[in-house]
Amino acid sequence: MLSGAALAGLLLLSACATPGGSAVPTPSLDASGSASAPASPTPTLEPSPGVSPEATPPTDEPFNGQILIVTSEVRDGRLEVTAMVPQVAESGGLCTLTVPSTGASVTTQASEGKEVTYCGVMSVEAVEPAEDLAFTVSYESSTTRAESSLTTVEPAA
Repeated sequence: MLSGAALAGLLLLSACATPGGSAVPTPSLDASGSASAPASPTPTLEPSPGVSPEATPPTDEPFNGQILIVTSEVRDGRLEVTAMVPQVAESGGLCTLTVPSTGASVTTQASEGKEVTYCGVMSVEAVEPAEDLAFTVSYESSTTRAESSLTTVEPAA
């Protein structure tokens, strides 16, 4: 057992050895002069505000509908479209151009960019006049699903 002076010296030195700003529990002396260790605080886990403690189940819903159509035009009787998925940078996904009125579709490999995934030129036969042509672009990978809204072809400049 340590004497009162030795214990006080040890406590003083141990306080100097702790990093600044940290709280270290120190033993206290009871009425008889013996040291007693303070009770250790019990950590409590509280959920962060706005965070649900339950896991979110996987969904078949699109990522957020955020596929941006970069270009869409009819060239030599073919609808040609390029698109991108913002804030998703990954490779290995597939982009699909679909014309709902005819059922025509084509799928191409996506490519990763800086904070974006690109859907390169996708081309299907344009059976309808350009002004009547509407299409969607979807993107799917192992982690992300996205789909554009129904979009019409840009008028020729």
